Amino acid sequence: MTLEQILERLSVPAPSGVADGVALGTGLSDGFGVFESPLGPVVVAFNPLGVSAVDLFTKGFEERFAERFRRPLLEARPPRDWEDLIIRALAEGTPGALPVDFRSVTSFQRLVLEQTAGIPRGETRSYGWLAGRTGRPGAARAVGQTMARNPVPLVIPCHRVVLSDGRIGHYGLGGSERKRRLLRVEGAIC
Repeated sequence: MTLEQILERLSVPAPSGVADGVALGTGLSDGFGVFESPLGPVVVAFNPLGVSAVDLFTKGFEERFAERFRRPLLEARPPRDWEDLIIRALAEGTPGALPVDFRSVTSFQRLVLEQTAGIPRGETRSYGWLAGRTGRPGAARAVGQTMARNPVPLVIPCHRVVLSDGRIGHYGLGGSERKRRLLRVEGAIC
């Protein structure tokens, strides 16, 4: 028997679920689960580095994720110690101890998102204020672009960032009316 024949006999499919577990554990794909939020059901994607995305639970979320992050999604449960952190982060609008995977953003965007995470519930800040907090006071437009690209809205509360004149502005997770609704629920606006 040749070496090739021996190897051929050893080649068997992995047991059910093992391939998915390896893909999730190594970060080749992200897992996702559906959680309740102030906006209704949302998809929360995660990998070994942390929560990687939050999106509305609508048709096409898997395709949107794959297009943006270039990784497939597999339905899975997050690590047990993350489940409560995810639920709390969605409810409170701050990551707290929940790890976030920032690989999809630049270092400037990460700094902006980390500053955004510190905006207290029930309060808002302007894009200009946030730009100043990053040490780039003239970068309000770049801050706005970062908010539009926030991979984890609700967890990092980009809905708390408004225009300098107090107008709501846009919201990538369902439009300005949803942003207004979130701010009302949090007591930031009447």
